[in-house]
Amino acid sequence: MIRSTIVIILAGMLLFCPLAMALTSFPSEDIQVLDLKAIAALTDEKLVENYIDMLSEIEASRAFHTTSGFTLKEYNKYKELIKYRLSLLFEINRRKLEIPSALY
Repeated sequence: MIRSTIVIILAGMLLFCPLAMALTSFPSEDIQVLDLKAIAALTDEKLVENYIDMLSEIEASRAFHTTSGFTLKEYNKYKELIKYRLSLLFEINRRKLEIPSALY
């Protein structure tokens, strides 16, 4: 009796744990959607920074929802990697360098 109850509880946890993780997200509270006037007032550096933040948030969120989910630590690490990649790409473009298309 006790064994079957434990099995039922464990089975329920296995079923609902992935569902709970899929419904949970870690969107950044730092991202603010600006209106056109506020965007126009940004410096070039801040404009690029906001763009990188926004792209990394979207990509991390998309990856989170198409997988079994990340922990908060994994989510933040993934976002940092995306930001780093975008920063490198912006600098490569600024310097007018080329990277092989097979590496995109």
